[in-house]
Amino acid sequence: MDNLILGLAAGYHYGDVRPFLASLNDVGYSGRCVLFVTSTTRGIDEMREAGAEVIAFERTGEIAHLSYNAYRYFLYLNYLRAHGPFGRVLVTDVRDVLFQADPFSYPWADGVNVTLEDRRMTIGSCPYVTRWITGHMGESIWESLRDRPISCSGTTVADHAGMLDYLERLTALLVPYEPDRKMMAGYDQGVHNHLIHNDLLPRLTLHDNAGPILTLAYKKDAPAVNSAGCILNDAGHPAVIVHQYDRKPDLFKLVREQYQ
Repeated sequence: MDNLILGLAAGYHYGDVRPFLASLNDVGYSGRCVLFVTSTTRGIDEMREAGAEVIAFERTGEIAHLSYNAYRYFLYLNYLRAHGPFGRVLVTDVRDVLFQADPFSYPWADGVNVTLEDRRMTIGSCPYVTRWITGHMGESIWESLRDRPISCSGTTVADHAGMLDYLERLTALLVPYEPDRKMMAGYDQGVHNHLIHNDLLPRLTLHDNAGPILTLAYKKDAPAVNSAGCILNDAGHPAVIVHQYDRKPDLFKLVREQYQ
């Protein structure tokens, strides 16, 4: 049974996604990788040559006003309803993600697997997640979450049934949405954290930066790199997936030089 990666490349050019696709090829990934693109995406032929299945879309209908960050989950849900079944599914950011092993070589638990960011930052102390939660779901939801660590919505792994359940619950809470609110493009992150921390997912496994996915935005320092050039997680092992490498300038330079 094939595994599946789903990502959004709206408005990107091939250089933005080259490290993502090239590193995926380097680790020998043999499953399917689907990227959703828009009319402003450039380098689509190169993305296909690098192994991606490319699907063009436009935001339409009653949810056309949603941000791309939110709209993507409706695309993923519709795709999973129409295809498969798949063994494991990864829904992921694309521009700032790098693979150091086949993402499905890790023994993911059944159900939904999510990653916690650096615990120095909580939901209540992050102005961005605070804005997204209070702006879309209100103060009471934020109060229930303020002391919890942030889970990044940019890398989520599940079995096929678990991913369908996650996406159905997530999309149901992404609407209705008020499009006139300012700086709310990432409000899907708030909904994601509500699902996780308020026990709204029946089968859930939490990982942190000592595990398979290293999420870097709130880490104080850049991660260590071993003699083989592998980026190490907080346990000192090569991370399977590195996310937000662009937040660390020296690491960003190293990655872009490797995949120029």
